[in-house]
Amino acid sequence: MNWGEPIDLYCERTDAGLWSEPFNALSNLGFLLVAMLLWRQARGRGRDLQLLNALIFAIGVGSLVFHTVATRWAALLDIAFIGIFVLIFHQRFQVRVLGVGEAKAWMGTAAFVVLAALFGLAVRTLPPLPLNGSEIYLPPFALLLWCAIAARHLRPAASRWLLRAGGLFVVSLACRTGDAMLCDIWPAGTHPGWHIVNAAVLYCCMGALLSCASPRRA
Repeated sequence: MNWGEPIDLYCERTDAGLWSEPFNALSNLGFLLVAMLLWRQARGRGRDLQLLNALIFAIGVGSLVFHTVATRWAALLDIAFIGIFVLIFHQRFQVRVLGVGEAKAWMGTAAFVVLAALFGLAVRTLPPLPLNGSEIYLPPFALLLWCAIAARHLRPAASRWLLRAGGLFVVSLACRTGDAMLCDIWPAGTHPGWHIVNAAVLYCCMGALLSCASPRRA
């Protein structure tokens, strides 16, 4: 596989130029803004929250790089930061919100990885879904809903934050899925909405953890 090969996945891109996706690129500033807003809120509440906040910043940078250079290695970078955030968030959710031990929380995270991989294999056996590649985000969406339900009685405030995140995620998935479908109507595409709304999703996810975090927690 040629990792430097240019790829064209979204409506806005019309050539291989660096600035062929200006809206897709600039909409990633939403992640950077959220990271800056959360930096002060997470300060002194644990290195794990600071790590997650740094990953939100990295998601914005990774996606910005992908939507400018648009190569296979940049696409992998984009997805990698998102995947790392999902896994670490799940582990810290189990510890901070559900009160699960560290080792058991990592086992729960490993179980999610296995289930997500099985889902990916199952999808490959089916006819192509009209989701513009968004099916890879269905396992994280299901995980988000599970987290909201799991926290409902133990940590109601965290559950409310996660339910907000779930509702926003539906909107962001619609933006990502509809991008290719609406090219003829809206040449700029709807993918910028995926970035902007997902930045709000991540803010809500962090809100769930922050609602359970003591300012003195290490």
